[in-house]
Parts: sequence; C-alpha cells; structure tokens
Amino acid sequence: MISLQAQLMRFFLRRFVAKNKQAESTPEASRRLVAHALGRMPVPAAAVISHIQVGNVAVEIVRPRVVMDTGRVMMYVHGGGYVTGSPQTHRAFTARLALELQCEVWVPDYRLAPEHPFPAGLEDVYAVWVEFVQQHKGKILILGGESAGGGLSLALCYLARRRRVSQPHGLYLQSPWLDLQMAGDSYRRNEGSDILTSTRTTELSFARHYAGSCPRTDPLLSPLYGDPTGLPSTYVQVSDTEIFEDDSRSFVAQALIAGVDVTLEVGHGLWHAWPLFAPFLPEATRSIRHFGDWVRKG
Repeated sequence: MISLQAQLMRFFLRRFVAKNKQAESTPEASRRLVAHALGRMPVPAAAVISHIQVGNVAVEIVRPRVVMDTGRVMMYVHGGGYVTGSPQTHRAFTARLALELQCEVWVPDYRLAPEHPFPAGLEDVYAVWVEFVQQHKGKILILGGESAGGGLSLALCYLARRRRVSQPHGLYLQSPWLDLQMAGDSYRRNEGSDILTSTRTTELSFARHYAGSCPRTDPLLSPLYGDPTGLPSTYVQVSDTEIFEDDSRSFVAQALIAGVDVTLEVGHGLWHAWPLFAPFLPEATRSIRHFGDWVRKG
C-alpha cells in the first residue's frame, strides 16, 4: 500500500501530465516542462553549489556545507530522455544525494539531442569521468543516474572498459532507460499505468532524436545489449508500473548470470524515477536512504 502522499501526488501528477501532453511536441517545449516540474523542487539549505569546466563541459558540484571525510565521491548523470534536463533541474535531488552520502557530487551538463545526437552526450560524460577519476585517486568512486542518465551511466562503464579507464566502485541505476529499441513487454504492459511517460512519447520525443540513424542495438546506445561481466556492485531501483520496468529486470538477470553483485529495489505502485520527489514523498526519502545504506555497507 503506497502512502497517502503518494496517492495524492499520483493524482496530481497524472492531471499535470495530461494537461501538458501537447507540451512535449518539441524539444524546446519539453525542456520548459521539465524545468517547470523539477527545477522548482526545494534545494536543501545544507548543500553548497559550485561549478567547474572540464574541456567544453560545464560541471556542477554539489556538496554538504559541512563535509565529513567519508572517502567517497559521486558523479551523477541527470535524466531527461537525452533531450531535456540539466544539473539545475536535478539540483534538489543531487543535493539530497550529497547529504545522504556525505560527499561531493559532480553533475555534468552534457550535450542534448536533437542538436547533439549520440554519441555526443556519452562523450561528454566520459570526458568528465576521466577528470573525475584523475582528481579523486584513492577515493571510493560512485557513478549513477536516473532514466536516460542511468543508461548513460551504464554505457559509460562499457566505454571506460573499452578505453581502459577506471570503473566506478559502485553503480547506481534509478529507473534506467537501457533499451532504445524498447523491446521489453513493459513498454506495452505498463503503458497505461506509467503516469510520467508513455511508449509513444518516449519513441517520438526522445529515442529517435538521440539515436538518429545509429543501430539501436549498439551497447553504447542501448547498454542492455552490452556484456555486464566485470561491472562493479550495482544498485537498481525501478517501479513495477513504469514502461522501463523490463529494462531493469532484464539487466539484473543478465548481471547476476555474469557474476555481478547487483541489488534490485522495486517501488510497488509508484512511478518512473520516484526518488526525485523527495522530500514530499515518503517512499522517495526511504529509497534515497536505502541507496545510502547500500553505499555505506559497500
């Protein structure tokens, strides 16, 4: 049974999405919608924001105002279907991660499609990852992201392995979008229950813009088709009502067969990327704590 807050939020989110359905018709309109929906979430006062430049990529660094020496750092890749989103739209969430993990969190402002289709965004997060590794030698490195950011995080692991660059010590995939072919049954099974997105919108507004003419089975584009052997310990969160559910379940099954230490948390009756809605959603706050507990036990 989900909380009363979740029931109310589900009702209002469904109305908000229905009211703004036509607003997803262009990338610019989608960006305004995401900025309006997520960019106004409250940022904890205990977080401090700064910025650096890595080559051509701007990076936002979020850290606790008072930092404990935990020996860990994190790079977080924001979601948004490869077309929308920014460090600013996700600042409230990355600040909560920084406070939960008691560490600084790097958030790359990678290039977006359709202006910059695959592999532009991946090359940007790779460039930042190389610098991130270089600056934090000897630290515990955590990499993660939600939705398209989860897909980019897993693809980044495969690209780093190919180029012989250090892997993270822990990988966090929140409602990851891992298959741009959208072959899983949940793209049809959960089409009516996913209140934040739909299979049709995902294909028309996001997948085709990012993939362009590239084969959608390329593991760097759709990392579900990659080889998970040798991946670090991985924590996956997914809702049982979202269209991306089977991406996570298929990846977890493959990873377990490959010997990866993988943990799956299922949000029953929730929706895509529900942890972004902390602190208003008790389930979101709990899921952030669950991830934090997993990191601390690692």
